[in-house]
Amino acid sequence: MVTDHIVKLRDAREVLKEMSFETRELQRGYANRVLRIDITKNTVEFLPVTEEMKNLWTGGRGFDLWLMFKEINRNTKWDSPENPICFSGGPLGGTISFPGSGKTLVTTISPLTDSVMDCNVGGYFGPYFKFLGFDALCIVGKADDYIIIVIDGVNNKISIEKAPLESNDSHVISEELTSMYADNELDMRNIAVVSSGRAAEYARMGILNFSFWDWRRGIARMKQAGRGGIGTVFRNKKMKALVVKSLPLNPAWRVVESKMAKTFTDNICTSHCKTDRERICKIIDKWNSNPEYILEMMQDIQKMERYISKTAIDEICKKTGMSKGQLYHIATFYKDFTLKPAGEKVIQVCFGTACHVKGASKLLETLEKELGIKNGETTSDEKFTLEAVPCLGYCSIAPVIKIGEEIIGNVRLKDVSKIISERRGK
Repeated sequence: MVTDHIVKLRDAREVLKEMSFETRELQRGYANRVLRIDITKNTVEFLPVTEEMKNLWTGGRGFDLWLMFKEINRNTKWDSPENPICFSGGPLGGTISFPGSGKTLVTTISPLTDSVMDCNVGGYFGPYFKFLGFDALCIVGKADDYIIIVIDGVNNKISIEKAPLESNDSHVISEELTSMYADNELDMRNIAVVSSGRAAEYARMGILNFSFWDWRRGIARMKQAGRGGIGTVFRNKKMKALVVKSLPLNPAWRVVESKMAKTFTDNICTSHCKTDRERICKIIDKWNSNPEYILEMMQDIQKMERYISKTAIDEICKKTGMSKGQLYHIATFYKDFTLKPAGEKVIQVCFGTACHVKGASKLLETLEKELGIKNGETTSDEKFTLEAVPCLGYCSIAPVIKIGEEIIGNVRLKDVSKIISERRGK
């Protein structure tokens, strides 16, 4: 919501430089261009990414170093105007289906070591910047007054603006700028703000904060690039913040349009019973159909039904307004949720290093034979579900299995039948 305070901040803005740009499709992970901004001269340039750069430096830290070595000389210090701050996510940056692809590498000459320092950070900045068609960002120079840089992928504009009234504290300015540049409350999730607080002006270990909007909490949360005093360099350049605004990504991915739709259609169970639907609706109503409490709704439904049914997804979608794509994303992301009915008790076989060495594989095979099911399946009487897990954390009593909330250690193959039969009647 736009407050009087935000209106006052907007009115005080002074645009020093504005330049248009076109977004660009990626080719094998590369947009093939770098954005260079000189805040002393207030200039914006687009530099090419050559095949040599890709072959020798790949991306991320490599691109940062390439760009840095183009800017500095033997006399460059951390507070020299030519000392660049470089940002790059690499060719896998922003790949939605690849874990860890939200990382950004930030590189500069460190005020702590007087040598090149890099740090990686999570959040949305890296992917959002990549979606706009840039492989890296290089900021050089030093402004006369405090400024912010805005890279707006919706209006396709890059601007350097004076920031006379914005807060000097990261946790405040992140929310101020998120509110200022978002078109509405939903659009806040498309804004990422990079900033460093006032403490970075007085210490050489200043950090950079990378914000992302947490729609469930209604606040701007932050990740940190904390090594080497990069935030101190940022503030020394008279920068208050760097803002990236991306095109909306949700609900860009929908299950009905996905290749996974066939899998979901075949594997997701539907509750046909009217009573089941009523119980599901009662849970959703308990949380006032508020999308901020999706996890709580799904946890209650999982506890009641022992899985998240297609009926539950349909009802949550209808009552909260969230897309099915988002709901399936949540249901498949968290391990506590399952899309198939689970047994009354889940038998987990630990496959940590200690358990693996002590015969976890044979233990799993024995349980499969005893239960008449394979890993990931549920017995016909719906008593047990069997699954192998990475590690349960009970290495001293390996091999270990967990049945419901019960931990059983030092399990011998000959004891499996007895263990199962004793718990069938419970």
